[in-house]
Amino acid sequence: MDRNTLLYAFTIDGVPSYHCPTCEGGRLKIDGELVSEETEASKKDQMQGWDPELVVLKFNCKLKCVLCSEIVYLIGGGGLEVDHDVDENGEWKSSWVTYYSPKFFYPSIRIISSPKKTPYLVQEQVRAAESIYFSFPDSCCNSIRAAAEEVLSSLGVDVVDEKGGFISFANRINLLTDERASVKVLFDAIRWLGNHGSHPGSGLQRTHALDAFQILELLLEELYSDKKLEIQELARRINEAKGPVGRHVIISGVD
Repeated sequence: MDRNTLLYAFTIDGVPSYHCPTCEGGRLKIDGELVSEETEASKKDQMQGWDPELVVLKFNCKLKCVLCSEIVYLIGGGGLEVDHDVDENGEWKSSWVTYYSPKFFYPSIRIISSPKKTPYLVQEQVRAAESIYFSFPDSCCNSIRAAAEEVLSSLGVDVVDEKGGFISFANRINLLTDERASVKVLFDAIRWLGNHGSHPGSGLQRTHALDAFQILELLLEELYSDKKLEIQELARRINEAKGPVGRHVIISGVD
């Protein structure tokens, strides 16, 4: 995850190379032109005198994967901000620079990677969170919480009790067995961020949503990664043999 790419606006000369949502191995590059125009509300604000700080833009562009040729459409907003630099004579100069901030990608780009064994319903919630990350970081955190709740369900943690009553997320986390103790802290962190995201005016920003994504990515890796299971199996066999063992388990990237 490149946090800077996902957090900040860009200029026309520095459009980020986002990951392709289809092949996930390629990068997206602008295909054609980025079309930008000032909003009508912004034009009205300028009628009493042009103020670059009040300019509000909207833009759209088409991105294309350099590997699989998938097309992704991007829309967003923008504005002007002053940029300070030093010229070839060592003197400071200032100029207004146009910046662009993404709002929606279609199809939505991937923010985290999920192991192949991640349950379908969990992946669906992850995709939902990714689709609204750029526009609604608070709702994004709520969708990440929903993904974590689906993870609990995949682990066999009940949603309702014996009397048919709803079991809260916090209590469901506490129902995890001792062997899952190491991931309880991850569930709790996602729960707190999701709770804040469910309240109007929560103040959650993109950086908070990325925190939630990173914690969820680690949680999925801990629970569904084949590589983790293979390494744990190797460690078990070494412990049983109290020394080196034959390499019957193949672990990619490990000599």
